[in-house]
Amino acid sequence: MEKFDLLVKVLSDLQDAGILKYLVLVGSWCQDFYRYQYGNPEEIPATKTMDADILIPRRMPKVNPPVDIVAIMKKNDFIFEIGPVSGLYKFNHPQLKVEFLTDPGAKPDEVTRHFKELGVTAQELHFMSLPMTYHYPLKYKHLTINIPEPEVFAVHKLIVCQRRTNKEKAEKDRLTAQGMFLFFKGKPHHIKRLHQIIGEQSKSWQKKIKAALEKTGLELPQ
Repeated sequence: MEKFDLLVKVLSDLQDAGILKYLVLVGSWCQDFYRYQYGNPEEIPATKTMDADILIPRRMPKVNPPVDIVAIMKKNDFIFEIGPVSGLYKFNHPQLKVEFLTDPGAKPDEVTRHFKELGVTAQELHFMSLPMTYHYPLKYKHLTINIPEPEVFAVHKLIVCQRRTNKEKAEKDRLTAQGMFLFFKGKPHHIKRLHQIIGEQSKSWQKKIKAALEKTGLELPQ
């Protein structure tokens, strides 16, 4: 099974369990869904990574009955591991690696958060409030999957590339943001939405975005 097909199968099982509507797919796999939505534009490359990240809202709605995500992943032949120090649940398959993320809220630290009703832990990461706030449901075959607005995806990649300690991954994120900005050029609705979203952020976040643009040498499409 190809890794994209495996990802779709996992998302399908989460949908059948009734929780996909609360989750947001984040990270590079969103590119494949943007390509599907926008007709395979050359500015948005197909995903090559094995890593898939799924965002859980910090205030997850009550789930009744509880969902066992570990069982769902094992059913799809993922090997389940728990970080010995962090307690983070990781799911590994020869074709794909899946991790769950969440937003830490206003607190400065990033720890592992346990979601009892889902039977899983998620890694807190700052700036995840962006895709959690600005996302939309995309129809793909039988799925309805939440993905970040493409403008938020670009801004998030721009910010994240400055936080990377791995230079190769940082450059990959920078190139992704650059590609999205190129895709927006000549498309007034995307450009307007990009600037609108940035304008809705706090002054400190706007400073971070400005600093990231200066450091990467990228410019917002006008």
